Amino acid sequence: MDLHARLAAVAGLCLLPLLPLGVRLTHLQVLQGSELRSRVAGEVLRTTTESFPRAEIRDRRGRLMAQSVPFWSCFAERSRLRDRPAVARELGRALGMPEDEVLRRLQDPARFPVVKEDLKPEELSALSAARLDDKRLMEYGVGVQLRYRRFYPNGDLARGVLGLVGTDQDGLAGLELTFASRLKGQPRRLAYVRDGSGRSIYLDAQSPAELPRPLRITIDRDIQFHAEEVLRQTDRQFRAQGGMIVVLDPETSEILAMAADPADPLRNVMIQDTYEPGSTFKTVTAAAALNEGLVKESETFFCENGSYAIAPGVVISDHEPAGTLTLQGILEKSSNIGAAKVGERVGAMRFYRYSRAFGFDIKTGVALPGETAGEMKPLTGLTRVVLAASSYGYGIGVSALQMANAYNALAGGGVLHEPAIACDAPEDAAGEAPCRRPTAVRRVVSEATARTLSRMLEGVVESGTGLTARIPGYRIAGKTGTARKLDRRTGKYSTTSYLASFVGFLPLSRPRWTILVVIDEPQGQYYGAQVAAPVFAALGRRLLAMAGVPPDQPAAVAASRP
Repeated sequence: MDLHARLAAVAGLCLLPLLPLGVRLTHLQVLQGSELRSRVAGEVLRTTTESFPRAEIRDRRGRLMAQSVPFWSCFAERSRLRDRPAVARELGRALGMPEDEVLRRLQDPARFPVVKEDLKPEELSALSAARLDDKRLMEYGVGVQLRYRRFYPNGDLARGVLGLVGTDQDGLAGLELTFASRLKGQPRRLAYVRDGSGRSIYLDAQSPAELPRPLRITIDRDIQFHAEEVLRQTDRQFRAQGGMIVVLDPETSEILAMAADPADPLRNVMIQDTYEPGSTFKTVTAAAALNEGLVKESETFFCENGSYAIAPGVVISDHEPAGTLTLQGILEKSSNIGAAKVGERVGAMRFYRYSRAFGFDIKTGVALPGETAGEMKPLTGLTRVVLAASSYGYGIGVSALQMANAYNALAGGGVLHEPAIACDAPEDAAGEAPCRRPTAVRRVVSEATARTLSRMLEGVVESGTGLTARIPGYRIAGKTGTARKLDRRTGKYSTTSYLASFVGFLPLSRPRWTILVVIDEPQGQYYGAQVAAPVFAALGRRLLAMAGVPPDQPAAVAASRP
């Protein structure tokens, strides 16, 4: 055998033991490769999600209303935690905390007990150094996490509208709840592996980042501020239980302000609560009568000199007795008897139809959670007595937004629009232009009827119960309301608890704002003319000055100056 043959034989004998290994490797790589790679990936490769801070909320002019601010927290992974006393000792030293306090927090039954939140920069550095020096801290699952907290830079301003978020940054109320998915955005999936020391090594993201876009809303921060300020001043002056102000744009029904006192971020009383409106509802009765041609402007009604027995044991009274009054006179004097007689002329069917057409007993559709539809007797329940009471706003439950929007329809020429709280336009397109396209619901009355009724409501302010709502030089249309509150204990109307209101729009020549004011249980004085109408005037003066709206009657402004 020559040398080459002997070398080949020796090589073959040396490689022979490797043959089974080669066969096995081929089997694993070729036949079982995919399965084994999946098993290894499942045991070593892991995925997690990365959440982004909630989007900012900005007012119609782009000014900040809500944002998320970052902070670092120290936590421990309960399933990996060992030797708690030693860990507590090291963490206490790094974080400047008593050892027993750290130990108490480590014993929290939560999956990831939090040791400390809002870490200062020096605490974060000390903790990072401790984790490098003592490998047990990493092995036992001690780590830091970047978290976010919701911050409202304007304090409690518009908190009933903005709402609230929980510790997990999920929306709990208000806009934070309605637009929760948009504000929170889509979390990003991240892949990572852990090394022998338990440290996470992140790989490429498995899904692209989708940062949530800021939400621009219709609220004007300046108008909201002034509405809240005049409301607080009035509630203190009259020692009231509370109050509400709603400001709308007559052209678009954009909500410019929603103020409540006291403010509650978990509850927006302007859409979630109802109240009996009293005399402000007389305008709805008058609108039905005018639009149906059932009452002429010159026609008079005998108002029974202040006392009207409509049924056995049922007497309707007026606070200011009157003889005969036109429809405008009924509104100016706020005659319950006159409104009841007009309501009887309208009839149950038409009254019910127009009440619903104006948006009562129906949700407005505003993008805020928990809205009530209000309360109104069904058509079959509108007996003669019930219809009479409903004609002047008793036995009906409305929300503040519903009432403001009904008058907004008159200010806008007779068309009811859906109230808007969120803008359609891009978040950076702040300015004077409407931020939402108007959404018309229906035409409630003709444009001619809206003009006639607006002129009558101007008479209420110029020579009727709304005198205290006047602003020299500017034409204003509006209506006062004073309603006794129902005593829930006795089931009867109280003789000491009242709800005062005023709702109107200005300037009448070209309405810019519809304003509703409601004051709950004012003490001392309680008529809408005494309590709510002056608030309308105070806020109206501020809005006119802010917007630089010239007076309709400059001479009247000059005459009013001392």
